[in-house]
Amino acid sequence: MSDTCLSFKNIRQSYFSNNTKVEELFGRLIQKIENRRDDGVWITLVPKKHIMRRAKELDLLPVSKKKELPLFGLPFSVKDCIDVAGLPTTSACPKYKYSAHHTNLAVQRALDAGAILLGKTNMDQFATGVVGVRTPYGVARNPFNPEYIPGGSSSGSAVSVSAGLCAFAFGTDTGGSGRVPASYNNIVGLKPTLGLLSRVDMVNASMHFDTVSIYALTASDAKEILQICEAVDDRDAYGRKNPAKPTLGKPENLRIAIPKTDDLEFFGNINAEALYQTGIETLAALGHKINEIEFDTFFETSKMMFEGPLLAERYAAVGKFVECFPDEIDPTVKSVINASKNFTAVDAFNAIYQLDRNIRYIQQVFNDDDIIAVPTVGTVYRIDEVSADPFYTNSTNGLYMNFVNMADLCAISVPNGFLKNGLPMGITLIAPAFNDLILCDLATELHPLRVNTMGATQFRLKT
Repeated sequence: MSDTCLSFKNIRQSYFSNNTKVEELFGRLIQKIENRRDDGVWITLVPKKHIMRRAKELDLLPVSKKKELPLFGLPFSVKDCIDVAGLPTTSACPKYKYSAHHTNLAVQRALDAGAILLGKTNMDQFATGVVGVRTPYGVARNPFNPEYIPGGSSSGSAVSVSAGLCAFAFGTDTGGSGRVPASYNNIVGLKPTLGLLSRVDMVNASMHFDTVSIYALTASDAKEILQICEAVDDRDAYGRKNPAKPTLGKPENLRIAIPKTDDLEFFGNINAEALYQTGIETLAALGHKINEIEFDTFFETSKMMFEGPLLAERYAAVGKFVECFPDEIDPTVKSVINASKNFTAVDAFNAIYQLDRNIRYIQQVFNDDDIIAVPTVGTVYRIDEVSADPFYTNSTNGLYMNFVNMADLCAISVPNGFLKNGLPMGITLIAPAFNDLILCDLATELHPLRVNTMGATQFRLKT
């Protein structure tokens, strides 16, 4: 069975120029998923008959109606902490499972635009971690090397795109869960501005810092999903409308801040360091100005997500369940969530004050610079390394990521090359809130200059 390139451009060409039927494409995808068997990607698959019924409905539409659906016949997946009506939500905890009565607004808008859902994907339990191994459903198999983690917490969603099973996927991102897996899977991971995508009808890890995130093979595809699916949900107390004009203009002659050399940490991985430096040199060659900045405050902010009283928001989300069913919880996840009980309300307020001071410092960086470019991760880990030291490996993989939502920034991880061991690495571009589309445009320009492949497939970017 031959593979199909699942970039939006290629799928549309197949449908509208090559007369490929939606039923034909989805029949091949379902067979491919079945052939992979226990790959750790899925928690719940949509029944085949439901998928094929929807595919047939789309095939029977007149061409004019098909073209009115911007996501016509595009296959996608959803992380299993996001609700889809009629399907179970587990957040990777079987005991927690419930049948969803409503569909998250971003997912619903994708469905209304003609996309077809294949299933709900594996994840770090309760979205607690960026490693992708804290789950009772098996580790989503890294398509480049199964000995390595897939990244988390949105592991299954990322692998579903990288492995050529889906054209796009929804994950979530609180402290890097929508970007770290993108790096491990050689795909694009867009972390939108907080509030653009609804955070209602999902199991929140941290209501203040959560967002639905987007995985795709290209930045232009991720950009399209954001434009179609963003909407203010009246039930979301933190929903926000995108202003008519972002603070940044076209991605030309940008001032790009990077951590000072002494602040950069690659945890002994000199190959990863070289890839990052080459990525920065590529940005400079595109005409952007590079400026080194102090990064201590950024790192301090990142550590606040998992190493202080702000953890209490995770306890507020699922703590009572963890207390009632301790044997059903991954030991590391349980330890992280229960750690918040060691802090007082006074500690929490003091942490909020410190965070506000840090946010002020971080946002002032953008007085002199337009965006920030950091490694998505400093190094890559094998599954056995994470098992041996779950806290250190998780912390180091989130070092460059955790501060982004906490400081109300948007970000995109874009492929940036391959290590000598064959594992991909990403580079993350960060900007003030509501500059998501500009980041996507810059990522579209950078991606083919650094990596000419899409995910773990054999298909190449067409430049």
